[in-house]
Amino acid sequence: MTIELSSTITLKQLHVFCAVANCGSITLAADKLFVTKAAVSIALNTLEQQLGQPLFDRIKNRLVLNTQGLTLLPLADELLQRMNRIGTLFSENKFAGTLNIGASVTIGNHLLPNMLAGFLGEVDCQRPLLKIENTACLAADLLAYQLDIAFVEGHIYDDALEVIPWLNDEMHIIASTHTRLPSRLTTKLHNHEYIKNDELEDLPWVLREVNSGTREQFNQQLAPHIHKWRIGLELNSNEAVVNAVAAGIGLGFMSNLSVADAVDNGRLIALKRQQPCTRQLSIVLLKNRYISPLLQCFIEYSKNWQPALD
Repeated sequence: MTIELSSTITLKQLHVFCAVANCGSITLAADKLFVTKAAVSIALNTLEQQLGQPLFDRIKNRLVLNTQGLTLLPLADELLQRMNRIGTLFSENKFAGTLNIGASVTIGNHLLPNMLAGFLGEVDCQRPLLKIENTACLAADLLAYQLDIAFVEGHIYDDALEVIPWLNDEMHIIASTHTRLPSRLTTKLHNHEYIKNDELEDLPWVLREVNSGTREQFNQQLAPHIHKWRIGLELNSNEAVVNAVAAGIGLGFMSNLSVADAVDNGRLIALKRQQPCTRQLSIVLLKNRYISPLLQCFIEYSKNWQPALD
């Protein structure tokens, strides 16, 4: 009985299921698929009846995958991607499909544009879809099958995700050139000397939001060595942090990628430390997910890509 019912499951039903899983609602899934809400509801209800199991829990007007839905999602996703591959098997363009790429803020603003320009210049493929968010959000999107690949600055702690070391980045303590700093720092800067940790005591800091890779670096590499510090401002944008530091609200701790221009044009000063703070940038993938030829090509390109030296 079960075999006969499951054999009637259609690709349309699986498309609907995956869309609802990604969107969290019938309405948004219908908009994504360019069909009516009634068509989505019928396809989803029929699929659940055929499987003999509900696939979603209804929570505050949202559809959230339950245990059965989470079991089905990777199988449905792989089947749809393989069917898409079959449809283009004899096409001249073997790189069919759309890449869904995520990047944390610093990477998305300063590295990804140049890397994508190079990739799209070499590979004939559709325009990729991009999402720039903090590391925690990108990890959640990968687990929800909403992203194919992510480039992150923070650490990933989920065993379901594969983390591939990518590039190295350097973090800088930054200060405004137009704000009076404590004499202990001013003297060191004037003499081009290294700043010690105890000279950073009792100062305000302009920081990125919790769950960002940049904030994680501050919490791990700097905060434990400063016994007393306070938040002057907390922001979710690199540009906003740079502007707030330049305005004199506090010190900042940012990637060299984010502050190089502001330092070069004299808006900011980078404080020298004897032990530079470096961090590992990473490529993140969902383990055991089907990798299309296009995604495999992009992964290999990314691994070998290096930013151009100024």
